[in-house]
Amino acid sequence: MLRTVIAGLKARPLRLLLSAVAIALGVAFVAGSFVLSDSVHAGVRDVVAAETRRVDASIGNGRGGPDLDDRFLENVRRVPGVAAAEGRTSVSAPLRGLDGFPRDAAAVNLPTDAALRPFDLVEGRFPGSDSEIAMARGTASGYALGQRVTVFGQDGREHSFTLVGTFDRASDSSLRGADLVLRTGALRQVRPQAAFGQIAVRATPGTSPERLVADLTRVVGGKGITVMTGDEAAARLLSEIAPDTSLTKFLTAFAVLAMIVAAMVIANSFTILVAQRTKELALLRCVGAGKRQVFASVLTEAAVVGVLASVAGLFGGLGIAAVLQVIVGALNGGETTVHVSLATRTVVASLAVGVLVTVLAAALPARAATRVAPVEALRTPVEGKPARTGWLRAVIALALLVVGLGAAVLALSVDVEVGAALAVVAMVALLAAALTSGPLLAGPVMRALGAVCAPVLGRPAKLAALNAARNPKRTAASAAALTIGLAVVTLATTVMAGVEAGRSTGFDQQVKADFAVRSVVTTQPLPLALAETLATVPGVEAAAPRHSFSGSLGTHGSWGMTAVRGDAVGTLLRPAVLSGRLDRLGPGELAIHEQVAKETGLAVGDVVKAGSRTNPVPLRVVAVYDSLDAPGAGLGLAMVDLAQAPAIALDDHSYDSSVLVKLAAGTEADQVRPALERALSAAPLAELDSAADIKEKMSVPLRSTLNLLWALTALAVLIAFAGIANTLSLSVLERTRESALLRALGLTRGGLRATLTVESVFIALLGAGCGLLLGIGSAWLVGRVTSGGGEPVLFTLPWARLGVLLGAAIIAAPLAAVVPARRAARGSLTAAMAEQ
Repeated sequence: MLRTVIAGLKARPLRLLLSAVAIALGVAFVAGSFVLSDSVHAGVRDVVAAETRRVDASIGNGRGGPDLDDRFLENVRRVPGVAAAEGRTSVSAPLRGLDGFPRDAAAVNLPTDAALRPFDLVEGRFPGSDSEIAMARGTASGYALGQRVTVFGQDGREHSFTLVGTFDRASDSSLRGADLVLRTGALRQVRPQAAFGQIAVRATPGTSPERLVADLTRVVGGKGITVMTGDEAAARLLSEIAPDTSLTKFLTAFAVLAMIVAAMVIANSFTILVAQRTKELALLRCVGAGKRQVFASVLTEAAVVGVLASVAGLFGGLGIAAVLQVIVGALNGGETTVHVSLATRTVVASLAVGVLVTVLAAALPARAATRVAPVEALRTPVEGKPARTGWLRAVIALALLVVGLGAAVLALSVDVEVGAALAVVAMVALLAAALTSGPLLAGPVMRALGAVCAPVLGRPAKLAALNAARNPKRTAASAAALTIGLAVVTLATTVMAGVEAGRSTGFDQQVKADFAVRSVVTTQPLPLALAETLATVPGVEAAAPRHSFSGSLGTHGSWGMTAVRGDAVGTLLRPAVLSGRLDRLGPGELAIHEQVAKETGLAVGDVVKAGSRTNPVPLRVVAVYDSLDAPGAGLGLAMVDLAQAPAIALDDHSYDSSVLVKLAAGTEADQVRPALERALSAAPLAELDSAADIKEKMSVPLRSTLNLLWALTALAVLIAFAGIANTLSLSVLERTRESALLRALGLTRGGLRATLTVESVFIALLGAGCGLLLGIGSAWLVGRVTSGGGEPVLFTLPWARLGVLLGAAIIAAPLAAVVPARRAARGSLTAAMAEQ
């Protein structure tokens, strides 16, 4: 039997190759999803590695510890075993852009020891004096070496430096890299009295990191001082800037979905392959092979094909993930660092999908084939009516449909938390119902498509519909992968469009201002008289300051709060009021966010003793509101009158201040903007954003997430159409005599190719239609369940993106049929008629 298996592998290279391609693509789908997930972690690890390279010991200070100043640094350098020690600090240092407006930037000091520099020189040199500066390569775009660069200090003053070099530094969304590098003296011109946040130490040759840490602890250690090895510092930094868990969970969930889709395509392909070998298996039994031997031979053959194809798919997934990372980076408009790593989890999951699913897919049809009598299996089959689907399938599909619709109805009548869980149940049940009822729908849908397209496409449409309807289970299985992929991406795309539209609508309802002026340095508030200055600009109806600060509500805790001028509430700011009234806000009045009301139990009419215990300030709750977080127009978790803020603030620092500007009725924003910019010339740190600018900033994170989702879905679409191509290829081999008979009866080669092409389009339309309908319906349910308050989720169909999805399915289907159609039309007519 072993020789028989080997001979079978050699005798059927084409059919096995087609199945191997399906397996390899399925494994590549799984591997690519896992690699994309790992790339998020790899980016963080690169940042940590750059920050701690050549660092043998790291010194930091905690609460109650002394400042890490120049004197402390000199003491460290005198410790035996220290080859070099460098203080590190990072400060906010906005620079004046090439357009003349300020832009946020971060600056770090330049270590004198080159080995302890966490960045690499790209062009020019690093600063050699306090009048020179180096810029990150991305930040320096448009600048030339020797050009003067203006940096704003903490006090708002301008400092001019000469650009002498550019550098590269690893960065990640969790840990922003430096934009500027200055010598320590120059950095303290920008930020006077800036202490070091860390001291990095390099050991002398022969001194172990553990010995160095022990010596440093003995000499400079004390209360509030932490000394650790470089590896320990890297581990701590890695834990502090771990990737967003929601993102990693999403990527992992998509990888699991990839495994399911890949398993369906592999199972469908191998089921067709084994079913086509019924006669061969029966002949083996006739010459003496037992049922177990035949069954084991099929599983062995499947295992060999599965292993070889899985290895190829594993490495193919690495390439796919690298390409998709480049595509996502290009869509997001930034530089891309490609991370491709082969983790144990990726290898195990990919091989498990490829080998186990292939073996299981071969086991079921092989077992069915061994249960048929050899003489019966050897008979030439006579084509009859299309296979009927069982009544049990219809009952199961109907039950799943009832469960899905019932869960959806309940989700609309309960609170958000329970409703979200029921919505998930409803979506899963409806998807399962669609997949279960696929064979029931495939026949009628194919016949309907054939009838509709026959007047235009002629005979190929009729033949394609008959071929697809003849085996509805195979047709439905071919379309299932596309259904799942498009359902997921349609759901996410529609929900994202709804969130974006909801934010835009919520912003328009909450913010009645046409402009917001912010300080690019959060620690440097805008000039006190700026609001009055802007109010005098022609075309401006009102201008009011807004400050965000940390305030105390007494026994109810400390919260991020917002102070606004009382008359600005209702005119410039109008949040969604859940209870009470909020047409204006006067002294002694307090408005609280819905979250504060839930966590503290406060309600309209309650009196809060805010501020310090020694001098409490009574505030009466007048409203409970919900709002969205908009740059320069956020309302925080509580609102008070501007004059009330100093009495309840925890300190005198404002971490976000802005001036809201409303234009007179009938005045266009573009007409007034130049005058506003001229009025801001006296405030160099001021940044002017229109309402459209703010909406665009709010949409950027959503679009980045959507671009990542589309990159992942590209894998799903690829594997789905590969499954369609593989199914058509195997069916061409199965229908060799039938195709020859059609040609003998007058069907041309072009007509045969057209028939298979139209059949692939029909299958794609079935899968795409089901996927779009499921995705849109699920998005509507998610929007209805989660919408409410100041940030509604609107049901908005992104016609352009959905059109791209449907268009891609229609265009890709003929491409998937190119090879099968050529193979069907290229064969010899007499040889095909003689095939048994």
